[in-house]
Amino acid sequence: MFLIREEVVEASRDYKYLLSRGYKQKVVLDLVTSRYGLSSIERTLLLRCVHSSRDVEAIRSKRVDDVKQYPLIIDGYNVLLTLHTVIEDMEVFLCDDGFVRDLRKSYRKGIDLRILEDTVDLIKKELLDLTPSSVTIVLDKNVSYSAHHADKIKSLMGGLAEVVLADKADIRVLGSDGVIASSDYVVISRARKVYDVAGEIIKKKFRNKLIDISSLI
Repeated sequence: MFLIREEVVEASRDYKYLLSRGYKQKVVLDLVTSRYGLSSIERTLLLRCVHSSRDVEAIRSKRVDDVKQYPLIIDGYNVLLTLHTVIEDMEVFLCDDGFVRDLRKSYRKGIDLRILEDTVDLIKKELLDLTPSSVTIVLDKNVSYSAHHADKIKSLMGGLAEVVLADKADIRVLGSDGVIASSDYVVISRARKVYDVAGEIIKKKFRNKLIDISSLI
């Protein structure tokens, strides 16, 4: 169980305030990490989940509530790994910009091939409810076993989605016309329309694994 210490809440508030005042991210993150004695995981939590007020407003303005009749472009490994986290019985976090994120960079890499089928099944069921005009799942070609993942996803999707292997997945995702499904901040900050597929699934199916950071700051 991931416990949010009071020091982390205070650090988050200071961090957000200073970012909103225009201070550089690394300078502020180093400052509050030292001031409040944050662990590496707690530091990652702030980095991924707390943003300036201006950035939060910009991201929220791009969110769409309904992807019906839109092409949907899914940032494959971002969505897969977020769902992978809750299936592995670990917590994820509702961030101040409204997107759900995990802290995977701080404790592990990669995707368990045994869990891939359950993860894709969750996405497929959600897509059937969402009814976008088309679905493209973009996978990073440089990730280990990406070709195997692509073949497996194609098989499990049964024609519901096109699966693409890209040398530079972010560029391929952002270069596509439609709604971008990702929680990667770099991706969604550059996208025109965004939707949190993994987050919506987690809110429905894994609410007990969701920690609401936004309500604390």
